[in-house]
Amino acid sequence: MKIISVRKGFTADHSSTSYEFLAVDKPLEQEERDAVSSLSSRAHPSRRRVDFIYNVEGYDIPGGWRSLLEDYYDVMYSESYDWWTLGIAFDISSKEQAEELLEYNFRGIEDLGVDIEIEDGRAIISIYVRLDYSYLAEPNQDWSVFANQDLDYESEDYLLTLLTAARKQIMNGNYDFFYAIWEVYGVEDYPLDKPDDCDKSDPVINTFASILDCPF
Repeated sequence: MKIISVRKGFTADHSSTSYEFLAVDKPLEQEERDAVSSLSSRAHPSRRRVDFIYNVEGYDIPGGWRSLLEDYYDVMYSESYDWWTLGIAFDISSKEQAEELLEYNFRGIEDLGVDIEIEDGRAIISIYVRLDYSYLAEPNQDWSVFANQDLDYESEDYLLTLLTAARKQIMNGNYDFFYAIWEVYGVEDYPLDKPDDCDKSDPVINTFASILDCPF
């Protein structure tokens, strides 16, 4: 599926699988862009972004999408037949932070939820969800939620920017993002502790929670 989510609009094609990646902390050098483009003849990375589109069942990014978050990019999303994978990555600042993050691993309804791995001092967060397309359509994209987030980089892609904002909160020790996902997909048999001072009024968390879909 080709996804375009920008200020000018949002379109979707459910016939394939697509990926969108964004480098938040630093742009890619030419050598790094060459390495990324070597993964697919259709990939044309800029200094910050790249997308991959696969129209044939069974074809995917060589080595998987996680390797790109390990080495080059900081946030990503992928959609395949209405099932979404969101990715967030960053370097861990301490052992305590790693231990805190791992407490938020969970799988719930239809195996949706959050997987967190720490590899060579870098957190790779995989989020499996369903999203409501209507909230991603251009008329419903509320860019004002990012006004006071002090983001290091803001993409033209609304979902990538939302993930960038969530990433910054997680890096700063605010884990309300994970609890918002658990409230939609979690099951009581596997409870997730509510973070201290959980703030549902936060515009980033509130916006993300509003686009989560649970049609089951």
